[in-house]
Amino acid sequence: MENTKKIVLVGFMGSGKTFLGEKLAKQLDVPFIDSDKEIEKKYKKSINQIFESEGEDAFRLKEQNFIKALKEQKSFVLATGGGMPCYSTNMDLLKNLGLTVYLRLSTTVLAKRLLKDNENRPLIIDNQLEQLQTFIKEKLVVREQFYNNAHIVLEEKDQTIDSLLKVIKNG
Repeated sequence: MENTKKIVLVGFMGSGKTFLGEKLAKQLDVPFIDSDKEIEKKYKKSINQIFESEGEDAFRLKEQNFIKALKEQKSFVLATGGGMPCYSTNMDLLKNLGLTVYLRLSTTVLAKRLLKDNENRPLIIDNQLEQLQTFIKEKLVVREQFYNNAHIVLEEKDQTIDSLLKVIKNG
């Protein structure tokens, strides 16, 4: 694999960006970057704390600055935060950064995954399944306009490492 490969995984929270991203980075022998973890490290605050103390707009600006800072890095697999591509010109910045792949999943699958981990996600904390499905549907109406601009849209049945590697090779 070419050593200047930059892969950017986008999608709703719980879509598997980190899970697949770590495996993909290992296969490609490139660094794996989780934008949320890197932002938490840089600002020495959890995403929840940033949302609470500074608000969502300030957090989204931090994400945008993070994207811009990655421009010089030669190769990586990046797992973005779910809202990152939907702020300002971030999706264009991500597409210029590398090959963007949208991991599309159904509302039902996303809700079931997120129910297991909602205390670590500021936008969905304390939601029950029905509320969560409604929240996801409402958010996806807006976010899919951005996600669908990715270079590649990968459906649930194709979200395996082998499929990802094939798509990247051809992408």
